[in-house]
Amino acid sequence: MVNFMRPAAEEVSISRRYAPQIIATIIKNSVLFTYGVSIGMPTILIPNLSGKNSGESIVLDENGITWIASLNYLCVPLGCILSGSLSHRLGRKKCLIIFSIPFFIAFLLIHFANKPWFIFLALVLTGTCGGLTESPALSYASEISEPSLRGAIASTSTMFISLGVLLSFTLGTFLPWRTVSLINAIIPLISIFTLMLLPETPFWLLNRNRVEDAQKSLAWFRGWTTLDRVEKEFKEILDNMEKSSVNKGCNHRYYLEGRFIRPFFLILFAFTVCNFGVTPIAAYAVLIFNSLNVPISAYYATMITGCVNLLGVFLCTFFLRILGKRLLSFISLIGIFFCFFTVGVYCYLNNILHYIETTATSDTLTWVPLVSIVGVGFFNYLMINSLPWVLMGEIYYNEVRDAGTGLSAAVGYFVGFLANKTFLNLVDTLTMPGMFWFYSGVAAMGLLVFYFVLPETEGKTMAEIAQHYNGGEKLDNKVRRAKS
Repeated sequence: MVNFMRPAAEEVSISRRYAPQIIATIIKNSVLFTYGVSIGMPTILIPNLSGKNSGESIVLDENGITWIASLNYLCVPLGCILSGSLSHRLGRKKCLIIFSIPFFIAFLLIHFANKPWFIFLALVLTGTCGGLTESPALSYASEISEPSLRGAIASTSTMFISLGVLLSFTLGTFLPWRTVSLINAIIPLISIFTLMLLPETPFWLLNRNRVEDAQKSLAWFRGWTTLDRVEKEFKEILDNMEKSSVNKGCNHRYYLEGRFIRPFFLILFAFTVCNFGVTPIAAYAVLIFNSLNVPISAYYATMITGCVNLLGVFLCTFFLRILGKRLLSFISLIGIFFCFFTVGVYCYLNNILHYIETTATSDTLTWVPLVSIVGVGFFNYLMINSLPWVLMGEIYYNEVRDAGTGLSAAVGYFVGFLANKTFLNLVDTLTMPGMFWFYSGVAAMGLLVFYFVLPETEGKTMAEIAQHYNGGEKLDNKVRRAKS
């Protein structure tokens, strides 16, 4: 752990206090960045392995293509289920280091693949390890950050995953897929080295009765300061943990209580809303853009979508502390509804009922589906895609946080798998316009439900959030801003 402790006589500025939390978050997010580049790989692989590339030795039929699109999401739940117990036992930092190794192996498998099973095995590895990182990554972010930063810090997880996806899209536009995979293999090695420089979270250290190490960790994350300057906050953490009996071990009855069940189903619903629509659109982006007759290359359109998605994440991080989760979620879902509805009308008027191969055209009207699909990605990443991940890091109380985040992520990724695996069948059944209108309906349903059940947690302490779900004082729907 790097030591930046400063003399007790000096005041710690806000910028210095925030700096170590931001730096640690960036390093932690490098693992999620790795997962992001692995998520982007199927989008590159699908058009190359579908038989349209005459120089490709690996060719897959439609069933194989659907597995390329969805296998990652199918395997993530397994990792998520295990991530909670492993994170609780080994620690957040150590888990993130260990789980970076299989990513490196997976990218090498893709690079040297000469049979389809090499690629399938690599996707199993990346999916499983992506799930394994969920609990330690989310817990690490929530346990090192102050309430005023917690929402923004948690939202950066989606930002770095999006950056990883964008890197894959960009490299895949200009380079062969094997070269892209080889470049991606370098990233987890960087993650391993930089993670070694960080301390473990104070919460996990306290759970192991390492009180002195926990206090040193808190001082590191509050501006590389001295122990006496974090004494008050450290005592509050100790008091809250003692009240919630965090050190008495896990009890299975916790998972039957309303304070766990209510947050769990809220997160499950958030996953359903964000997956049914946006997740399949990303995986099948090249095929969709080709079918919609967009005026530019489908690969360039996919790359633009990745850039706009990233813009949405940046705006989410910036506006989250100002507007809060509720309002940003409402704006996000309204935008998704209108974008999906618009592209559905376009498909209906142009009789685009199923996938068709087209070439780019200069027709002005064809910009409508391009802007609409890109808009779906933007509004999704503006908030709703980040919402379940942000909520997981803060609405579960201490006793169930590790297992709760792992279980929630597992169920969420299984929903993502169902969305991807059934997408082509959905198009066959409902046709293209029907499929887009169905997704617009999902967004409308999400808007209605969230209006009544989504509390505003921005700026609230984790103790207040736990009290809200434990039948105590309810949270209001106002954003609590940080005091300077």
